[in-house]
Amino acid sequence: LPAGMGGGGPAGGGGGAVATAAVQRITEEILPGGEPLGQKAFFEDGLVGTEPQQLQLLAHYAELCEDFRGYQRLTRAEGAARNVDGAQLLLLSGPPGTGKTRHAVSFAKALGLPLLVATPPKSGGGGADAWAAQLRREVRGTDCAVFLDEIDNHINDDGSASAMRQFLDGVCQPTGSRVLIVGTTNRLDRLPKDLLHRAEVIAFNKPEALHLQEMWAGHAQHLREAEVQELAAASKRAGATGRDVRHCASLCERRTVIDFLCRTGGQ
Repeated sequence: LPAGMGGGGPAGGGGGAVATAAVQRITEEILPGGEPLGQKAFFEDGLVGTEPQQLQLLAHYAELCEDFRGYQRLTRAEGAARNVDGAQLLLLSGPPGTGKTRHAVSFAKALGLPLLVATPPKSGGGGADAWAAQLRREVRGTDCAVFLDEIDNHINDDGSASAMRQFLDGVCQPTGSRVLIVGTTNRLDRLPKDLLHRAEVIAFNKPEALHLQEMWAGHAQHLREAEVQELAAASKRAGATGRDVRHCASLCERRTVIDFLCRTGGQ
């Protein structure tokens, strides 16, 4: 809760706990909406080697365009639903360090949507059954992307799975807004199969040597091309991810600075 919202009333009485429960939110906006950037968003965030995944995500960008609506009018039969309304579920699946969370952020930028991080309540006490309705209230009237990190930790029992199904199937969809649910996971097997059937799964794998070379080149432009290729080949053999490259480059930079300071006495 924001500062000042968690205490009791003016007299410090017991009503504070009730007030806190009444205003407890399950979402927090971490990125405001803005101009849709399309694939430029992924480029500006330095994401390389994931063009197929980026284009799969950008299909949702196309749905916001009038040209896409025109295409629907040409291809769909009279009386068929033409708009993709309400919540949809995207699952970014892959090993840790492959850029799933960074792509979720870039995806929101690509569509120009606010990005909200959701933390559903723990199961028990009817919380799981009620959180979809609470999410509906919080996003009502707002086009947005709602992010659930490690979604398999949140949707792992009958109550939470039922709540998500209600939200996706329309029982608890917001009116007058478009909401995309974006979840990351490296354990698709833990998610209910009927929930997977409602989702679009986008697979993220460890980068190839070519992509690792591009990553290293961005962090170590002082190295010769042959040295960068050698780094990329060693990284590929070690099964390194993009996160590993960033951390290793940062560690090398810090060690270089420390060595320099030790040699010069900090002067």
